[in-house]
Amino acid sequence: MKTFQRILSNLSFAFLAMLLFLLLFQNKVSLPPGVQVIGRMHPLLLHLPIGLWVLAFIFWLCKKNFEEASFRKIFTLILHVLAFATTLTALMGFFLSREGGYEAGLLSKHKLPGVITAVLSYAALLIYQWKPANKFLFSTIMFIALAITLITSHYGANLTHGEGYVWQPLQDEEKIEDEIITDSTTVYVAAIKPVLKAKCFSCHNQKKAKGELVMTNEEKILSGGKNGPIWKPGDAANSRIIEYINLPEDDKKHMPPKGKPQISKEEADFLFLWIQSGADMKKTLAQYSEEDTIKILSKKFIKQPGREAEKIYPFSAASTVEIKKLNSPFCAVFPLAQNSPALQADFFVREKFDREKLKELYKVKEQLVVLNLGNMPVTDDDMKTIGQFTSLEKLILNNASITSRGLEEIKKLKQLRMLSIAGTKVDKSATAIFSQLDSLKEVFVWNSEISAADVKEMKSRFGHIGFNTGYVPDETEMLNLTPPMTKNEEFVLGENDKIELKHQVSGVQIRYTTDGTAPDSTSSPVYGGPITAKGFVVLKARAVKAGWYSSPVADFSFFIKGVRPSSAEYINKPDEKYKGKGITSLFDDKKGPAESYSDEAWLGFREKPFAVLFYFDTVKNINSISLSYNKSVQSYIMPPEAIEIWGGETKERLKLLKKIMPAPIGKEELNTVSAEGIKINIPQSSFRVYKIVVKNVSKLPAWHPGKGDRGWIFIDEIFFN
Repeated sequence: MKTFQRILSNLSFAFLAMLLFLLLFQNKVSLPPGVQVIGRMHPLLLHLPIGLWVLAFIFWLCKKNFEEASFRKIFTLILHVLAFATTLTALMGFFLSREGGYEAGLLSKHKLPGVITAVLSYAALLIYQWKPANKFLFSTIMFIALAITLITSHYGANLTHGEGYVWQPLQDEEKIEDEIITDSTTVYVAAIKPVLKAKCFSCHNQKKAKGELVMTNEEKILSGGKNGPIWKPGDAANSRIIEYINLPEDDKKHMPPKGKPQISKEEADFLFLWIQSGADMKKTLAQYSEEDTIKILSKKFIKQPGREAEKIYPFSAASTVEIKKLNSPFCAVFPLAQNSPALQADFFVREKFDREKLKELYKVKEQLVVLNLGNMPVTDDDMKTIGQFTSLEKLILNNASITSRGLEEIKKLKQLRMLSIAGTKVDKSATAIFSQLDSLKEVFVWNSEISAADVKEMKSRFGHIGFNTGYVPDETEMLNLTPPMTKNEEFVLGENDKIELKHQVSGVQIRYTTDGTAPDSTSSPVYGGPITAKGFVVLKARAVKAGWYSSPVADFSFFIKGVRPSSAEYINKPDEKYKGKGITSLFDDKKGPAESYSDEAWLGFREKPFAVLFYFDTVKNINSISLSYNKSVQSYIMPPEAIEIWGGETKERLKLLKKIMPAPIGKEELNTVSAEGIKINIPQSSFRVYKIVVKNVSKLPAWHPGKGDRGWIFIDEIFFN
C-alpha cells in the first residue's frame, strides 16, 4: 500500500509541476493531436475529484467516530487518490482549453480556481503527512479547497452549458422572446431564432463559442466560426449547418451533439427551406405573400409567450400524435395559437394537392378553425368535403376552380367569419348564400365574377359584411398583367390529354408558342382552346389586353407518358441523400417540384454521372427519349453537360445511338429555379435494352459562387416515345 501511495504522490507532484510550467508559457504551447485527445477526457474525469473532496471533508468532520489508526490509514489513501485525481484533471483541463472556442474571461474564471484546487490538493496531502498535529491549518485548507472546488465547478458549468445555466429555469427569457410577434417582425426572429436558441445557443454563445462560432448575435452568426459561415444563402444542400444536422447522431460532427436536445425533422426541413430561399435575416413576415411556403410553415414555429388564445373554444384539443400524422410536405396542420385547441391547415404547391389529404382532416374537423386552400385546384365537388368542417371561421379559396354552385356548401359553416374567393368564377348569385351566414364579417372578391356594381348592391343589402375588391386602378393607369396559368394539375399527359390555359382577368388574350421561342403580343398564335401535345413540349405563354402592359412569359414543360420500361438497373447509384423512392422514380410519371429537390421524386447525382439501363420485355418502336431535370443554379444543380443514348439487344452489346451536348447556361440564370426537360430524337429503333448517360457539369463556371466545384444533376423522369 505504501508503494502505491508513493507512486500516486510522485505522479501528483509531476502533474502539478507540468501544469504550472505550461501555465507559465501557455501562449507558446501547441498541442499534438494525441494530447488533445487526453484533454478531451477532462469532462469524463472531473466528477471524481469533486466527489473525493466532498468525501474527504465528510470523513474529516466525522473522524471522532473512527478508531484513530484505522482512520489515518483510510484518510491517507483518500488524500493520495484525491491529489492524483485533482492534479490530473486540472492538467487535462489545460490541454482542453488550448483548443479554443471558449470566451476568454469565463475560461480564466474557471481555470484559475481549478489550478488553485490542484495546488491545495497536493498541499493537503503534504500537511497531513508531515504536520498531522496542526489540525487547524489542515482544517482551514480543507474548507478553502472545498469552497474553491465548488466555485470551479460553477464556472465549468457556465462554460459547458452557458452562463446562468443552473438558475435559468427561474429567470426570464431573452427580451426578444418576450416581444409580441407582428407582421413587422423578421422571419428569422419570429421562427428561426427560437429553434436555434433551444438547440444551439448553449454551446455557441458569447461566453462559450465552440468552434469559434457565436450564434446569439446576428452579425456574428453571419461571420461564422473557424470553419467559415454555417449556411450558404440559396444553397441549403451545401450549407454546413444542414450537413451537420443530417449526420448520424453518433458522428462526432453531428449537431446538436448526442445527448443534447435534437432538432426535429420539421425544424430541419423549415431551416433548409429558409436557407434555400436566401436566408434573408431582414425580411419581415409582411414581405412574404400569404401563399409563400416560408410564411405558411413559419406559423408552426412562432410562439407568443405570455399570450393566451384570443378565444376560448368549447372543444378539447386533438392529440399531438394525430396532428403530426396529418402533416406532410404539402400540408401543414398546427395550433392557431399557444395553448389553444383550435387548428389551422394550410395547403401549398398546386401540383401536389391531394384531395385525400383534405378528407383526412375529418379527424380534426371539430378543431379545424382556419383552412387555407389558396391557389389549390379545388373544385365544386371538393366543396362538399369543405362543408363538413363546421367549426371553420376563416376559409381561403383564392384562385380555386369553383363557382357559385360549389359555394352553396358553405351554408353549413355557421361559424364562418372570413371568406376569400378572389380569382374564382363565383358570381352575383352567391348573394343568396351570404344572406344565410349571419356570422360572416368579411369577404374578399377581387378578380372574381362579382362586378363592382354587384359589390355596391351587396354592401347596401349586407351592412354587417365588408366586401374587399382589392386595388381599383385609375382609368388612365396602365398595369402589368400577371402571367397565364395552366388548368392542368399534372405535367405528364396521357395520350388523349390536352393542355389548357387560363387567366384571372376577364377579356385577356393569351398568346403562346411551342417551339421554345418567346411569344409576342401580335403575331404568336392566340389560345382558343385545349392544345394537343405531341411528345415533349415547352409551352410559353403571355397575357395581353388593351390598356394593360403585357405579362411576363410563363413557361410550362409537358411530357407524354409514352412506353414504360419493364425494369431498370443502376450503373451509377444516386447520392445517398437524394435517392428518391428508388430507380422506379424514373418512370412512375410523378414529377418533382422544382423548389424542393429533396422531394422523393428526384434522384441526385454528383460524384458520378447519371447512368441507368432500361429493359423492355415487349419490343416497341422508339423515336425519341425525353428526360425531366431540375435547374436550381444557386444550389449547384445544373442542366446536363452531355447526354448519351445507347441501345442494343443485351446490356453487353450496346451501340451509341445519339450524343448531344446542350449549350451551357449563362450568368443571367444564376437565380433560376425550375423543372425543365429535353427531348432527344433518335433513329427509330426497337431494342430491348437502352442505356442513358447524363453527365453533370464537371466544373462550375467562373461566374458561379462555387466556381470550379462539380455540379449536381437531378432527374425525376425518363420518357420513351
